[in-house]
Amino acid sequence: MYAINHAATALLIKKKFPKQKMVFLLIAVQAVEILWVLFNYLGIEHFSVIKGTIHLDYLPWSHSIFTGIILSLAAWLILSKGFKQNVLAIAISAGIISHIILDLLMHEPDIALVPFISDISFGLNIQSIPLLTIIIETAYGVFCWWYFKGTKSLLATIIILNLINIPFIFNLSPQAIETIQKANYLLPTIILIQILYTWYFVWKFSKDKKLETANS
Repeated sequence: MYAINHAATALLIKKKFPKQKMVFLLIAVQAVEILWVLFNYLGIEHFSVIKGTIHLDYLPWSHSIFTGIILSLAAWLILSKGFKQNVLAIAISAGIISHIILDLLMHEPDIALVPFISDISFGLNIQSIPLLTIIIETAYGVFCWWYFKGTKSLLATIIILNLINIPFIFNLSPQAIETIQKANYLLPTIILIQILYTWYFVWKFSKDKKLETANS
């Protein structure tokens, strides 16, 4: 699942836990992806390009089911037991594990059960059907907006940022593929930039909801 729709998941959590700061929820839902970016920069994880298609074929340390559970549990223990923030602990834990759950639906079978066993991996591979992918991704983002009861600006952000992903959902141009193959750092940098601007816009326009409510 692409950055905007992971970020949209924070809207669901914010609706359930309205007193928790959106910035923390946005970080939580993308914590796994931040690890992926870091591990790609360090050469611990990697991707491949086959016949014009990008495959995230080695991401067991950031995206395994085991990693998601451990990170979620660790966040809960630290926040709940260490800082006595029980509600925040549940919200952050839910955000972290949501990333793995959503990626299990969209990814090809590259989500490992545990990092050190590569033979057992999962993924429904919805991403292999581009048109279905863009429909599901956009519909999910819009659902999160509807559940949150967000502003029109937030809805426009979700739709536009989903449309921006179309070149990645369908095969990239040969020139783009060649560039990504020559510079291994480029794809994780693009993903990092996507994470940052989705954080900003979702945070900004979810705050606008309070202003509109106050003025109504």
